[in-house]
Amino acid sequence: MAKQHLLIVDSDPKSLRVLEVSLKKAGFSVTKAVNGADAIEKIQISVPDLIISDTNMPEMDGFALNIKMKENPEWADIPLIFLTAQKSIEDKIRGLEQGIEDYLTKPIFIREILARVGLVLQRRQRERLENRGSKTKFSGDLEDMGIIDLIQTIDISRKSGVIHLVREDDKGEIYFRDGKVIDAETNNRKAEDAVYRMLVWSRGMFEIEFINVDRKDNITLSTQGLLMEGMRRLDEWGRLLEQLPPLVSVFDVDDEMLAERLSEIPDEINTLLKHFDGKRSLMSVVDCCSLGDLEALTVISKLYFEGLIAEGGPDPLDDELKDTMVFPSFEEAEDEDYDDENLPGEEESGLKELPLPPAAGDRAPRR
Repeated sequence: MAKQHLLIVDSDPKSLRVLEVSLKKAGFSVTKAVNGADAIEKIQISVPDLIISDTNMPEMDGFALNIKMKENPEWADIPLIFLTAQKSIEDKIRGLEQGIEDYLTKPIFIREILARVGLVLQRRQRERLENRGSKTKFSGDLEDMGIIDLIQTIDISRKSGVIHLVREDDKGEIYFRDGKVIDAETNNRKAEDAVYRMLVWSRGMFEIEFINVDRKDNITLSTQGLLMEGMRRLDEWGRLLEQLPPLVSVFDVDDEMLAERLSEIPDEINTLLKHFDGKRSLMSVVDCCSLGDLEALTVISKLYFEGLIAEGGPDPLDDELKDTMVFPSFEEAEDEDYDDENLPGEEESGLKELPLPPAAGDRAPRR
């Protein structure tokens, strides 16, 4: 899913640095500003999902920043959390009267900051969907709101309708009644298998249509149970991908070995083998076979390591296939400033480190 974008505003470089590193490790995209005036310039370039700001800063303090944001209708709904060393109860009351989402006083543990940020973002996401629910439709980009976020928010809202998804040549629908996912379909998948397929779509467009759904409940799992199984399958999918060549690789069957072992190969696997024609990519074979995505990739992995299939030449890397692949993030490794050894100490920054919770958007642990 797309990373949520946070803007952190603080005139203290040590506090700013600790907060930046901690939020990036937790999976957020982070922009920094040294005061309110700098923050306004950054917001004009890219509107954040949430702002964490100190209150006491030169040029423009946190309170003035909040007032300036409220004057702009496009920024008025951006949630703002104050994180400050000022302990005056008057300042806290002043912030809450201005509509601040939360007011945290240093020193504070990073883990608590992350928890507060997560709660505010979830609440705003739910409010946004509920407000739009008065309309019959609304649409967006999967990079801004991923499929998991859409399903979870609908589950909370208890509404009925259908999510239409379009990605290159693929399309799909997820049907929900009173917040529960009851059915789904793509070009070649139905029910739970269709949901699991769409969970790997990181790019594309969605449209939610709020309507009464007259459709059989082909998915009996609870929505949370469906998502947990989907996350488990995503985790296993990623593990298998680590053992195989890229999904754009083109494979062919070793005819001699196949002839030797033909009698011991089940019909189901033999049907899958027929799709390896030296032209189709691994992902194309997964798409067109009758097995589920994870089941097909598991069989392909076994065939690959037993030598029954082998690479027959690379296929051009097109956008459709890139979107279906699960890659690890190298953002932190490529960030030359990402040096934990040079971080200020807890006393210097007013922020305390604890073991971080799973990164935003992380998959559920394997079972």
